Amino acid sequence: MFKAFMAEYGAARAMLSRPKQTVFRLSVAVILTGGLAACVQPQKLMYNWQSYQAGVYDYLKDADSDYAAQAALLEQNVEIARSADQALPPGFRAHLGMLYLKQGKADKAVEQLHSEKLAFPEATPFMDFLLRNAESSASKGQKSLSVPDAATAGPSSSTAIKSRAIEEAKKGT
Repeated sequence: MFKAFMAEYGAARAMLSRPKQTVFRLSVAVILTGGLAACVQPQKLMYNWQSYQAGVYDYLKDADSDYAAQAALLEQNVEIARSADQALPPGFRAHLGMLYLKQGKADKAVEQLHSEKLAFPEATPFMDFLLRNAESSASKGQKSLSVPDAATAGPSSSTAIKSRAIEEAKKGT
């Protein structure tokens, strides 16, 4: 009888200790997983997108033709990106330049297009195209737009605009 009791006691004890081991193993796994998750840092985005994509969509959809408000929103994004030490995405400066052109602010538009060329050299052919088109539309009777060119502009004016655009491209504007 004693042997039967001990055998049954051992079997019952083994059954009771398994759930405790399982619970212990699960709790250790949860604690380790939580500890590792706490160590993970959030991924830093390469560019500060803010409202740029929505602004481009509105511009192309022509839902909001208030170009001054769109430009002001992008200027706020520039300041936010500068304070967070983040880069502006490709096309941001070009879009801001096009908004300036729509408002008749040719000097600011030229600055933005040149800084886009400096920040993203692969965009140079397209930025040159935009500058040529802006120049031709200005000569057709719209507000005048002076594009600094080595053949037409003096070295001081093009150098000043380029050096200012280089400084702004380095700052992230």
